[in-house]
Amino acid sequence: MNVAIIGAGVAGLACAHELEKHNISPVIYEQNAYIGEQYPHVGAMLELIDRPVVDVIIYIKNEFDIDIKPLNVLTKLITYSPKDSYEVRGNLGYFVERGRNSNDLKNQLYAQLNNTKIKFNEVADYETLKNQYDYVVIANGSPSFSKELGCFNELFNGFIRGAIVLGEFDPNALIAWINKDYCKSGYVYLTPFNNKKAFIGLIASDVNESEVEHYWDLFKSTENINYPIVEEFKLNHISGFVYPHTVSNTLLAGNAGGALDPFLGFGQFTSIAMGVMAGKSIITGDDYDKLLKYYIFKQRKMHQFRIALNKGTNKDYDKAIALVKIPPLKHLVYNTKIDFVKHGANIIKFLSKRKG
Repeated sequence: MNVAIIGAGVAGLACAHELEKHNISPVIYEQNAYIGEQYPHVGAMLELIDRPVVDVIIYIKNEFDIDIKPLNVLTKLITYSPKDSYEVRGNLGYFVERGRNSNDLKNQLYAQLNNTKIKFNEVADYETLKNQYDYVVIANGSPSFSKELGCFNELFNGFIRGAIVLGEFDPNALIAWINKDYCKSGYVYLTPFNNKKAFIGLIASDVNESEVEHYWDLFKSTENINYPIVEEFKLNHISGFVYPHTVSNTLLAGNAGGALDPFLGFGQFTSIAMGVMAGKSIITGDDYDKLLKYYIFKQRKMHQFRIALNKGTNKDYDKAIALVKIPPLKHLVYNTKIDFVKHGANIIKFLSKRKG
């Protein structure tokens, strides 16, 4: 069986790994000359979001036979609204390094492949490839092909303004800010590489590349952020629903398949899972969308949080922070294993209908 994969990203490499387990050696077409990210940063895998999965790193190993070495364990989360804040501690998830070194998530996946051929500096045309291969998996890291195929329903479009900064940081702590003034319906987060270096990313909704600079400066002045900056970048940030995920002999995975959640923009775990499921669908002939049923369900629930964030005001954010600080609720949210995304989304939907 001949399989082409467009993109040596997280989903594409995970798909290749699954195919190799069944003695299929795919060919990956990668437009860059390297494996990894154009810009270094630190991603997070939040236990709160991944439930009912208890430990996502162990789950990926047990279910997908993929070994992921996290950068650090996430044990502290600090969130700031305009006039309030809260802190929670516990086993909250993991930090994952993104960049070009060996600990980068993509390079970790790449190191576990044996018989996959990667054609670097190749801008692939799926129209040509679908006639040359039995299957084509589009995992190019963007919804561009999904839009062409008429499968993409956009839910969030904005820009991320990122910077690598130097200072004193807790390597196990994630810091987040929510404030309509400087990120509209987005948010800002700080994720550490180590105790001396961190990544700060501002995600602002419905802005263009030039406008995001204004919000970045406003964030820094409002929150008194003055860390020395050693590297910075801007990237378009788009998330949405994709359906169907299969068109003829072409499967959509990763960000091309809607892996970025529409609330926080996380997508590492879902991208790995989608790549694996694409491989399973090719191997077994099982319906790809049915294999993705759980992940599609989670994305739709995350959309309810996105709707609430879009409608919220700064006063609403302050109220939410004050509410989650109430000890019984804080314990329920962070110290139990309830499916927060599922039940939280249902509560938001119910309250929205009552308010309407």
